[in-house]
Amino acid sequence: MATLRDEVMINGMRLRNRIAMPALTTNYGSPEGMVTDEIVQFYKERSKDVGLVIVEASAVRADGRIVRGSLGLWEDGQVDGMARLADSIKELGAAAVVQLNHAGARGFPSGGEMQGASPSGFAFRHDVAPLTMSLIQIERMVADFAYAAGLAAEAGFDGVEIHGAHLYLISQFLSPLTNQRNDRYGGAARARATFALEVVRAARERLGRSYPILFRFNAVEKVEGGQTLEDALTVSRLLADEGVDALDVSLVASSSWNQVGGQRFLATSSILPKEQPAGANVALAAAVKEATGLPVIAVGKLGEGDVAGKSVRDLPIDIVAIGRQMITDPDAAGKIFSGKSSAIVRCEECMTCYATIVRGKPMACKVNRNLPGTPHSA
Repeated sequence: MATLRDEVMINGMRLRNRIAMPALTTNYGSPEGMVTDEIVQFYKERSKDVGLVIVEASAVRADGRIVRGSLGLWEDGQVDGMARLADSIKELGAAAVVQLNHAGARGFPSGGEMQGASPSGFAFRHDVAPLTMSLIQIERMVADFAYAAGLAAEAGFDGVEIHGAHLYLISQFLSPLTNQRNDRYGGAARARATFALEVVRAARERLGRSYPILFRFNAVEKVEGGQTLEDALTVSRLLADEGVDALDVSLVASSSWNQVGGQRFLATSSILPKEQPAGANVALAAAVKEATGLPVIAVGKLGEGDVAGKSVRDLPIDIVAIGRQMITDPDAAGKIFSGKSSAIVRCEECMTCYATIVRGKPMACKVNRNLPGTPHSA
């Protein structure tokens, strides 16, 4: 019977235990996409007990940032800072993986040729006009992901995670709601996965077979017309066939339609609503595991009680990701391992972390007053 303390291997990458810290947008990077002292401090404090740290979404292009302070892996000058960050995580015993992303039409309005990139011109922000990508632009974006993957390996990360969730660019191609293309990149779930598979293939060619590639995607999208679990299982099998080494299973947990100046756009969140119970997503990750046989990561309020332990003990879950609880209490994983879960400083689910980022501020927390202040270049 599996326990949280068991090691996990992902294509040669050893995780000392089954708790991961997932990618969390902090807005602590510099406006140039550089690593800062604040972001190193944030990750270092949270790397001492977990088996895996997935560094927040790092843009593969300057016009693909989620927030102004997103990290970047679009140019060689960002490698040294990323190496410093990777080393700070690994020296405490955790495996270090970095998430690669282009935010597409959900991105920060920074300008650039592919600001607002999307499969079909679907809007997510009132201040970013969606751009329907040409075939040449899709080809170029695939190359940008592969180049960023190479920079991540050069920086010393143990693996990369391709971000195909939360209705950022790759996720927009996967979703039937946002992908209405009538070429080879649109249609049924298998065709909508074409762009994602090309990104994985190009990254694999750049990195070699022995380098771990993870992929994060939505098991479901809780919005009318969004991706279903059946679609997601089809995509998961295709990713497994393409050589992805592990699947990080998330979802679009809630959605709402907003209107500004006569423009209608979709606002979404991957955060489980307060009324949803801890572990509500675990069954989705278990279904992906059954469909593919790959190692899977589950997420969703798993820092509460013994939910994390039960997930690996009673279900075929390989790794549990604990996010917001690690924001409020960097020692949460250590307290779980020492049998002191009741001593964890609890997340109040107040959404201060999310609200500060939306306002363009560095991430703050109502409970944890010791988070880094306004970032500056390191």
